[in-house]
Amino acid sequence: MTVLVLGSTGNVGPHVVEALLARGSRTRVIVRNGEKARELFGTAVEVIEGDINDPAVLRSATEGVDAIFLLTPHANTLADLQLRVVRELRRTGIKIVKLSATSSTVRPDGPEASRAHWEVEEVLKASGQPFVILRPNAFMQSAINQIMLPAINATGKLPNPIGTARLSMIDAKDIGNVAAEVLTEPSWDGETLVLTGPRAVSYHDVAELIGEIRGQQIDVLEITPADVRDSLLARGLEPWEAEHFKEMFQLFRDNQSSYVGGDVERVTGRAPGSIEEYLEAAIGNKPAAKQVALSLNGTNSRG
Repeated sequence: MTVLVLGSTGNVGPHVVEALLARGSRTRVIVRNGEKARELFGTAVEVIEGDINDPAVLRSATEGVDAIFLLTPHANTLADLQLRVVRELRRTGIKIVKLSATSSTVRPDGPEASRAHWEVEEVLKASGQPFVILRPNAFMQSAINQIMLPAINATGKLPNPIGTARLSMIDAKDIGNVAAEVLTEPSWDGETLVLTGPRAVSYHDVAELIGEIRGQQIDVLEITPADVRDSLLARGLEPWEAEHFKEMFQLFRDNQSSYVGGDVERVTGRAPGSIEEYLEAAIGNKPAAKQVALSLNGTNSRG
């Protein structure tokens, strides 16, 4: 079986590739930076260097493919690009597994990027293609490694825009394992799967857990979703994206993403990884992408 993975070098893609290789699936990626992909994946993966906005590149990359993992950059052109992919694959029989957004936000009146995901989901469901939709809650990789830990390292405090609300963050490795299962098995076709961690935690919980691992007190700085937007604008983020994050954090603050679902265990047969396990690895200087690269290179060396 051959699977094409889009978005293979971000927070989630490497875990999808790793899980597919563990299943023995032939795996192909389209990337703009072939050198980065080869450094990450070695010779285990077929690397196609090009732009998926180019129809010729997409047609070539999907030749002989059985399924595609649809993940594109967070941008205000997300719907246009993903709908182009769906149209290109229509009537080919290629299964499309779409990585969508936090389930509570995917609606026509949700935050901007979530509205785009909702539009793509609706078209995909009506396309006649075999499909699976994955709706993960917040990624531990982005929330912890890219936001929380840098803030703590810079200021000694954890900014908290969601008040006392809780968030059921998920490890991207679990998303990768679910994706590999549904990409290669037909029994999940037509389903929309909601992916969460095993429990919901508050920012105060996270600060306490990080403090225990580091052996120091981590204070929490109370801020608002509007403060997040203003900070992002001051750092040069585009207004649409800054507003998107403000709306997302407001939904989190309203406790709309504290739900805990069982789809990860239902699909993989294993409970999702806990935030305690993730923090132990992250603070131990073992970011997920590095772990994946080491694992893939180990796979290559074993032949």
